Amino acid sequence: MLVWLKYQKYPFWPAVVKSVRRRDKKASVLFIEGNMNPKGRGITVALRRLKHFDCREKQALLDQAKEDFDQAIGWCVSLITDYRVRLGCGSFAGSFLEYYSARISYPVRKSIQQDVLGTRFPQLSKGDPEEPVAGSPPGRRQACKKVLPDRSRAARDRANQKLVEYIVKARGVESHLRAILKNRKPSRWLKTFMNSGQYVTCVETYLEDEEQLDLVVKYLQGVCQEAGSRALARANGDRVRFVLDVLLPEAIICAISAVDAVDYKTAEEKYIRGPSLGHREKEIFDNQLLEARNRRC
Repeated sequence: MLVWLKYQKYPFWPAVVKSVRRRDKKASVLFIEGNMNPKGRGITVALRRLKHFDCREKQALLDQAKEDFDQAIGWCVSLITDYRVRLGCGSFAGSFLEYYSARISYPVRKSIQQDVLGTRFPQLSKGDPEEPVAGSPPGRRQACKKVLPDRSRAARDRANQKLVEYIVKARGVESHLRAILKNRKPSRWLKTFMNSGQYVTCVETYLEDEEQLDLVVKYLQGVCQEAGSRALARANGDRVRFVLDVLLPEAIICAISAVDAVDYKTAEEKYIRGPSLGHREKEIFDNQLLEARNRRC
């Protein structure tokens, strides 16, 4: 659950409820910050101190936070908005902390962080590490089945590196992107973007490595900036969404088409399918879910 919580001299700030002790009428909450640790335990507060994020006073609380932390509170609200949109359109299912930790939130987090580099956040309390599982000996982690490392992800990253080099170093997709910006080529991604609401964005990045994705996004931001007023007009004033929703998929699809020597339609189908997970990866993911469940018990 997303809530507001006032801490010391600072204004009410967005936070996530990690757990609730109904008998004690207390909750463990974690503030949403630029360097938030989703695995942190947070702080324990009385339930009466919490306000639901969509409470009647929401706008007033936002205005108070903006007085001293305008960019920081905007950063928090943007993350929350993107999370809720993804839940609504079905591109993600899980808690806010799971969304924050997942790769699916990386493009938005990275783009926002680049825009507000150096943003001052309130000096809110930092959560402690998770407590050990109840009933387990102190200082010892609960035993879990060992799983050998999976190499399929590394193989996909090596293959995707060719796409990154084609996009960034060879600038092989630039003419394709400029044709779309000048309305000389049709684009289903641009059409979807133009017909979508202001905050509707469901980014499928295809690239799994954050450094690779960062390089491509920075390059595309440069292309968008060089295009000037024409790109801004097509982006409806929102360059971040335009880069992520239009230029990113178009660039990757074009690169797949060139590197794999296939036509655009085949490359687009491969992009939409996304990376295929191996059996070992699924096993590792299942173990991570079990560990997370055991920590909550």
